[in-house]
Amino acid sequence: MAQKTRTAQVFDVVKVLAWVVIAVALVKFAFFPAAQEKQTSDGVDPGGSFGQMTISVGRADITNTVTLTGTIQPDEPVVARATLDGNVVRTFVNDGDKVSKGDALLQIRKEIPGDTRQVTDESGNVSVETTEPTYKYETVKSPGDGTVSTGVLVGQQFAIGDTVATIVPPTFSAVASLSADQMYRMQDAPSTATVTIKNGPAPFECSGVKVVSSGGKAQDSKSNAGADNGASASMDLKARCAIPSNQKVFAGLQVTLEMTAGSAMGVLAVPISAVEGRYQSGSVYLPTSDPTKPEKRAVTLGITDGKMVEIKKGLTEGEEILEFTPTSNKDNQDSTNLGGAADTGGSGDGSAR
Repeated sequence: MAQKTRTAQVFDVVKVLAWVVIAVALVKFAFFPAAQEKQTSDGVDPGGSFGQMTISVGRADITNTVTLTGTIQPDEPVVARATLDGNVVRTFVNDGDKVSKGDALLQIRKEIPGDTRQVTDESGNVSVETTEPTYKYETVKSPGDGTVSTGVLVGQQFAIGDTVATIVPPTFSAVASLSADQMYRMQDAPSTATVTIKNGPAPFECSGVKVVSSGGKAQDSKSNAGADNGASASMDLKARCAIPSNQKVFAGLQVTLEMTAGSAMGVLAVPISAVEGRYQSGSVYLPTSDPTKPEKRAVTLGITDGKMVEIKKGLTEGEEILEFTPTSNKDNQDSTNLGGAADTGGSGDGSAR
């Protein structure tokens, strides 16, 4: 075999070295990726911190207007009850009649047995006599205005407290459910509200605003604010106000109730995103040299319009605080991640609380 030239020998060595370099590179990428990650981390970090977003405490005008969505509902019927044990001896109305409060509905008679006594005749014989019975009469009157619903018959017997008739009033109310947030905002509930009916009459005022439970019992909004959350959640609280008699409405109509429960002009205020808590007490965070450890400060809260909240105590005008609480930042990140996942499958509609 002819001996290789020097050039051919050098070329063989270069090829061997090239294969060695390739093999080493493959081993490095496969089993030692840390160096590559370290190099990447020296560049731009897409998840890096952008610093503490802060705002200055300023002044604002706040009007606490609560807007609810509800329906027109007929007012609850009222019942007339027997006020005496006895039998019906007379009726004054028929089923379906219109009555006014205080009108006579029926009359009940109670028989009171006569007294018994011993009587001795001229012969000395003793006998027992009973005097004639006496009777007590009571007239049951209508407890309200409306249409009578009754099936009472003459001679029918009732005990005290039994229902003898139902009066269905001709009046209506606007009724809307209240969330916990809205309950807290209605601590000083107004006596009136503005009712708007879509494709109906012009907005009008209703009176006698009350907070009631699902059973119709009026509630004290101030006492409910401090009640146990589990109990409050099961009560199904509603706001109800009376529709004026001169307004033509129909049961089931969709309505919007707007109530202004207080206002404050030129008060210290911050966005609600900067505060933990919405009622009476809360916390804000002040920036520090360490962005991961902001200073927490307790504050006393006033009214809110859902965007801004009044600061009654704990901050001074011009003081710098974090625009978003640590909790809200975490919530925002979680919602962003959820939103990104949702985008891969399509879009959806979101609704405000």
